[in-house]
Amino acid sequence: MVPKTRLVELSHLLYPGKEQYKLELEPQKERDEPEGIFYEVRLWSHVGTHVEYALHFMPDGQEVSTLPLWRVVGPAVRVDFRDKGTSEPMTLEEFKARADIQPGDIVLTWTGRDDLYRTPKSHDRPYVTKDAAVWLADDRKIAALGTDSSGFEVRGGPDKDPNHYKFFDREDPIPIFECMANLGELQHDRCFLIALPWLVEGLDASPLRIVAIEGQTEEDNEAAIELLSSLFSLRKDPADE
Repeated sequence: MVPKTRLVELSHLLYPGKEQYKLELEPQKERDEPEGIFYEVRLWSHVGTHVEYALHFMPDGQEVSTLPLWRVVGPAVRVDFRDKGTSEPMTLEEFKARADIQPGDIVLTWTGRDDLYRTPKSHDRPYVTKDAAVWLADDRKIAALGTDSSGFEVRGGPDKDPNHYKFFDREDPIPIFECMANLGELQHDRCFLIALPWLVEGLDASPLRIVAIEGQTEEDNEAAIELLSSLFSLRKDPADE
């Protein structure tokens, strides 16, 4: 039987001219009657909900169009860190205690800060500790790391973004999803995630439309994740990496 499922939007709606990073729209021409028209779109690669990849930090790093689909489509787990304040650590022990993170999962840190998006406090956030980043990358071999805040480093900290280097300075880089939305709308901590970037050569980052698919009951949810993981047979076995 096909499980009953629901879709959850995990991306921010973007408003041209009102975003922190450039997003501008300009019509090809004015019109007052039905006819075809084009819009010129000017934007930064990090506008809104977006994915970052190795080229963002590494001069010779891989760019977004080379990102393997198995890293952005597959089982995901939400980890609740809403109790954390600005610049407080999300530790290795807490990642282990708060969620059953499986090898190859897409891990979503739920900080409850998506309501700060597009405000002066948009960069107020907790951070992932170095040992937690090492464990996620090397032990759990996660597919990707997402957050509903603007990042996962100490903003302006003494170290130079150590987690970015840990995730990006490797043969098979781990992508980062930033500025996600609506993680609180998920009914379950586990879901099936689809987060597709633009297929444009040369980008360090790309806006994302992220959608979660989850079952309406716990049994439906487990069945939906298993079914979708089988249908979307895009994932590599992390043990083979």
